[in-house]
Amino acid sequence: MRTGRILSWKYTLFLILLLIIGISLSFPAFYVLRQTKTVLTEETQSKAVDIAHSVSSFLEMDIEQYRKLSEIETLSEEDEMWAYYQQISGMMQSIKQKADATFIYSIRYINDQTLEYVLDGEDPNTDLFSPHGSTDEMNSIELLAFQTKQSMVSDVIRSPGWGSFLTGYSPIIDSRDGTMVGLVGVDYSADFLWERLRRISRILVISFCLITLIASIAIETLILIAHEKGNTDELTKLGNKRAFNKAIRHLHSQATRYKRPYAVLLMDIDLFKNINDKYGHPVGDKVLVAVAKTILYASEQEQFCFRYGGDEFAILISQPEAAQTYRVKRIIQKEVRNIIIPELGKQRFTVSVGIKVWNKETSIEDMISEADVNLYKEKRNSTSSLY
Repeated sequence: MRTGRILSWKYTLFLILLLIIGISLSFPAFYVLRQTKTVLTEETQSKAVDIAHSVSSFLEMDIEQYRKLSEIETLSEEDEMWAYYQQISGMMQSIKQKADATFIYSIRYINDQTLEYVLDGEDPNTDLFSPHGSTDEMNSIELLAFQTKQSMVSDVIRSPGWGSFLTGYSPIIDSRDGTMVGLVGVDYSADFLWERLRRISRILVISFCLITLIASIAIETLILIAHEKGNTDELTKLGNKRAFNKAIRHLHSQATRYKRPYAVLLMDIDLFKNINDKYGHPVGDKVLVAVAKTILYASEQEQFCFRYGGDEFAILISQPEAAQTYRVKRIIQKEVRNIIIPELGKQRFTVSVGIKVWNKETSIEDMISEADVNLYKEKRNSTSSLY
């Protein structure tokens, strides 16, 4: 019963700590996740622009050939530019594969609404390939890049028929006359970005869960240690007077509300001062520890055994049977008389015990007071001694 209550209390405490720490950490976790998304987006944008700039710079190295290719209206295998087209398209395919890009292509301006594909790094045998001369709708970022002759990058935008992409653009400039011949575009699918984000999110979630779990366990351990120290007598390991007061209030509340009686047993060691004076406090401490073990043995309810103060002990018995309290008393007194402390030689010692059983007119103060009175009545009438 005691074990069940302790486990229930610890489990509840752990869940409360888990909830509080989890909620507290969810805000920084959300912030880190949002910042991670921003960083990944910016990193992908930078990567897309860098690749686009590298490809455009390569094309500008032989701008005359590229310009001829871009100005051809139709291109066939018989055309003299076909070999150049195949070569550059193959290079784009290789770059796309190594860079994990979704699409790499070059386009030229037709009008503010229309663009025309010049090169495409896609496999020509797939439906996603855009052959030379095919047209598409111009988006606002592409138009701005053509108008400003500057590199551009988009956020994730949805393109009808293609999907959602983040794109970097770099202009192709003919340095001979400053003409903008076209744009290189490098697309990264939103799926590429989200997959990277999902991987990092999993790591972050696992990390924050572990931090929450470890922090909850650590704080619960500290609380339990503090609680144990605050309610436990250091020498005997029984509950201290503070724990006794808490326990008797609980039992008294149960008795008052549900008519569940309880009993108080107060006891102290007869002539204990003589032991301390004659043999010293270390021996007296051994006597206290031995008596505490006897009390635990007799009561079988660890949570209701206390060192009340000095050489005084207390036991609380919940819903005792008629003869139970007196049976516990007899067992304690018998077992105490049999305790052997080597430093005491053949000398034995005894305890006096006062008992009070609750009735509906009895207050907590009355319970303790009457048990104390009964204790000293027995002590005065006792013939027990150290000899």
